[in-house]
Amino acid sequence: MKLINIIVPDRQLHYVNRLLREADVGGMSYYRIEGRSKAKATEFIPKYKIEVVVRDDQVEELISRIGDGIGGDLNTGGKIFVVDVTAALDLSTRKRGEAAI
Repeated sequence: MKLINIIVPDRQLHYVNRLLREADVGGMSYYRIEGRSKAKATEFIPKYKIEVVVRDDQVEELISRIGDGIGGDLNTGGKIFVVDVTAALDLSTRKRGEAAI
């Protein structure tokens, strides 16, 4: 399993949500963040951080779809980070691993 962190401008939140639904990703968390980039134009730009945990075989397709969908807009900005998830537990069903997601 992988945790995918997607950082996008406010205007892209609903677009990414739609892509994740189309890819049959079960759950998604998001929260508002502010940050800066290497560019010195403006500091602390408001963005959203989206977190999803997916099966290993879903990662490349999701990265490609998100990148193709919003990556060509030079004014978009944002990043995608992928992190290994070594364990998962659904607290209500007690399912573990991929069954928990």
